[in-house]
Amino acid sequence: MIGGLVIAIIAISYFLHEPNPPATAIPKGAELICTVRSIYDGDTLTASCPSGEVKVRIFGIDTPEMGQEPWGDRSKEALRGLLLRRDSIRLRVMDQDRYGRTVAQVFAGERDAGLEMVRQGRAVVYEQYNNSPAYQQAEAEARQSRRGIWEKPGGQQDPAAWRRLNPR
Repeated sequence: MIGGLVIAIIAISYFLHEPNPPATAIPKGAELICTVRSIYDGDTLTASCPSGEVKVRIFGIDTPEMGQEPWGDRSKEALRGLLLRRDSIRLRVMDQDRYGRTVAQVFAGERDAGLEMVRQGRAVVYEQYNNSPAYQQAEAEARQSRRGIWEKPGGQQDPAAWRRLNPR
């Protein structure tokens, strides 16, 4: 009896504390013209859009964390270089993540910023969510040319593994 009660309490606690996307999620497939408000790291930014402020997780890529010096900062600066020269960016909404961020392809003019980050060797393809041949080819070329995170071996080449070993 007590064991069942403990299990029920744990299950209820899990569902109450699991982050849920807000009910006002932007629908998948929506395209928004926005301006960059701030850049948090190489794959996360805040945009000012007609619907208000939107936290954006760039679709299909993963970049080193800011604690992975100097790699995280280099990825952030590369994203700044791609996006801050523009008056506006275009978001193509793909999904919403468990933290309530809008997952979107981000375009600077006609350039896919996520694909460009992979090309520059500042991001890896997030294979769990992205099976695009163009992204995979860009990563293979960056590896072969030893650009960015591929210039030397280390945890920067697998940000997800680094996060598992270095929890917040």
